Amino acid sequence: MTVLAGLLLVTAAPGQAEPATPTLPVFTPYPSDWQPDYRPFPYNLWQIRVTPQQITAQRESCQWINAQYGDLMNQVYGFQHFLADRGDNWSRPGVTEAGDIVAANLDQSAAFLDPRAHTLFIVNYPDQSEYSPLFHGDSIYRLWYQFTQISDKITKRMPSGQINANIATANVYGRVIRDSAVCTGA
Repeated sequence: MTVLAGLLLVTAAPGQAEPATPTLPVFTPYPSDWQPDYRPFPYNLWQIRVTPQQITAQRESCQWINAQYGDLMNQVYGFQHFLADRGDNWSRPGVTEAGDIVAANLDQSAAFLDPRAHTLFIVNYPDQSEYSPLFHGDSIYRLWYQFTQISDKITKRMPSGQINANIATANVYGRVIRDSAVCTGA
């Protein structure tokens, strides 16, 4: 409930509560001495396959995760609960406006992660196997994908329960990335 309270600030006259969801600032990556974690198997073997572009892509993705992932997911959860509390009725006061802002924040975040996630995720030919030579590079790709799906469902005005699977999946990948400490020091 505290996430919802933090997300949904009352800004209208008494009797007309409207959510004021903040727009996330545009994230700008910066130089750092961060290096990938090559200790886990098989990443220790794949280290020779890693390009400088992939290291930059993961460092910048990690910087975004460290700076904005928590805020974005708090907004997503807060909006999901706000929508559910209003019976999934998009015509209720404030629902569409809050959904549009959360979708815009998801789109902005996905746009930042998109080229980086695609740099990290490799399709091998001819067998079409998919992997990332960097520890949790594939998780960053999958997190990016879930953001696109959550935004799409919000834009299509779907009920909170239909958005839930993508939110839960984004949470899994985000937590795996954070809990692995792969982004520490980025």
